[in-house]
Amino acid sequence: MKRSFPAVAASASTTFFGFMALSFMEFGLGADLGLNLVKGILLSFISVMVFLPALTLILYKWIDKTQHKPWIPSKYNIGNFFIKFRIPVLLVVMVLIVPAFLGQSQTEFLYGTGEQPENTRAGSDAAEIEDAFGKSTPMVLLVPKGEIGKEAELVQELDDLDHIESNISYVNTIGAGIPPEYLDESQTEQFFSENYSRITLNTTTDKEGEEAFALVEDVRAIAADYYGDDYRTIGESVTLYDMRDIVEQDNTLVNLLTVVAIAIVLLVTFRSISFPVVLLLTIQSSVWINLAVPYFTDQPLVYIGYLIISTVQLAATVDYAILMTENYTHNRKEMNARAAIKKTINEKIFSIGVSASILSSVGFILSMTSTDPIVSSIGLLLGRGAALAFLMVVLLLPALLLVFDRVIEKTTWKANFYKGG
Repeated sequence: MKRSFPAVAASASTTFFGFMALSFMEFGLGADLGLNLVKGILLSFISVMVFLPALTLILYKWIDKTQHKPWIPSKYNIGNFFIKFRIPVLLVVMVLIVPAFLGQSQTEFLYGTGEQPENTRAGSDAAEIEDAFGKSTPMVLLVPKGEIGKEAELVQELDDLDHIESNISYVNTIGAGIPPEYLDESQTEQFFSENYSRITLNTTTDKEGEEAFALVEDVRAIAADYYGDDYRTIGESVTLYDMRDIVEQDNTLVNLLTVVAIAIVLLVTFRSISFPVVLLLTIQSSVWINLAVPYFTDQPLVYIGYLIISTVQLAATVDYAILMTENYTHNRKEMNARAAIKKTINEKIFSIGVSASILSSVGFILSMTSTDPIVSSIGLLLGRGAALAFLMVVLLLPALLLVFDRVIEKTTWKANFYKGG
């Protein structure tokens, strides 16, 4: 427990504070998600550090009796094999990291539920409705009640917009020449509330996308010309448009808080300025490459999947880098950098591989078995992200540790690195 506590505590802390960053989102789903993930990490840490040792002591006789020969050799000699690829790996990552960073920032996002596959009940029903009635996405505009002439001009201008097929309003359905006061309330209640007049616009755009969002902006701009800020827009396209503005701001905040929080934890854990940079660069590279794939394959990405993966992959898979680096610093005090890296890879590749394979396989299985496109895309991102993180930790991280060994030694407090040949 004494030997493993620093690495386990550092891993739990980076994940804990990484998920805590989600709690600062204005978008409520992210805050709820962050709170529940934080509780899970805290309870898992307590279980591993308190209940696992106690359970092991209680059941040690059964553990001894059920031992068997290892199916996989306990010692590996692949450290030297991985070291040979350090220069090619560095060159490949240097080539990929810039387009990956730019690509992931230009990915087209979906903010709603996306299109349901036609082999699902929801997808088949939606397809039949569209075949029978055509595509229509309603948008509701609420304007101040009592100015029929101005409302008629507004409706006429809105009708001239592309992608507005028709509208349902008092001036179109009953007529601007008939004062509402002359009619029975049952005939006007669908058009008026106490303070507002309702105009329902039937649009031909999708629920979201460039055309849908551009139409929302046009409708709001026209309404603002007539009524200033005294109007309201309602509808799925409007909601998703507003969600886009909120989550884009949240994304910048969450990514910044995540990186800063993890960097501080690594700074305290390793008492080094350079180790946080090396570890974050390693894992962040895998995150950027993972999230750039949808852009280069021209596949839109559900935003909640991007949010989860950009935070979860960084916060969860940095544990692999911490385990590798913690063992490396221990070995580096007894041998030179090259020998320490070889020994570290030989000793830790199995434990890191087991952890990465569990997370990766769960993600891929979720992607293959779920009929919900959002869940399936999150599973694919999670599976691919864990696999990429593993490759980066066993290929890129050793290369960076070797290349920057002298810098690391000078920027680490009481490094006590081995000085021999």
